[in-house]
Amino acid sequence: MGKTPYGILMYAADGYMSVQVAKDERLLYKSNDKLMATHEEMVSSLQGYMAFSGKYKLDNNNAIVSYIIKSSLYPNWKNKIQRRKIDFEGDILYLKSTEPILSNGAYVNSYMTWKRVDRTIDDFFEEQVLNDQLSSEN
Repeated sequence: MGKTPYGILMYAADGYMSVQVAKDERLLYKSNDKLMATHEEMVSSLQGYMAFSGKYKLDNNNAIVSYIIKSSLYPNWKNKIQRRKIDFEGDILYLKSTEPILSNGAYVNSYMTWKRVDRTIDDFFEEQVLNDQLSSEN
């Protein structure tokens, strides 16, 4: 996803989670109909976006969160378990894959840094829509 992706990670009290991450610069579709995307547009969309959701379990003794994936943009992750080492610094959450992940033909460790925000999901999306509208006007 590069150095400046954006997205949202949510953990619910009932043990469910969801994550969506997008590359900062994504290729826009020429058509307003997503089903009419060109092959290049579809490839760019898939390579520039990651999303999955499911249940999570915390292992506080080892500082690990396990994701039991129930839905994923990448279908091979469905019903799989992924683990992340967790570390906190104030409102910052650091996640690191506990095992290498195959990415672009090589096994790599995944690192993500998240900042906790005190706002509702509606606030997040309203701000994103406003920013997108302001950007398109310039």
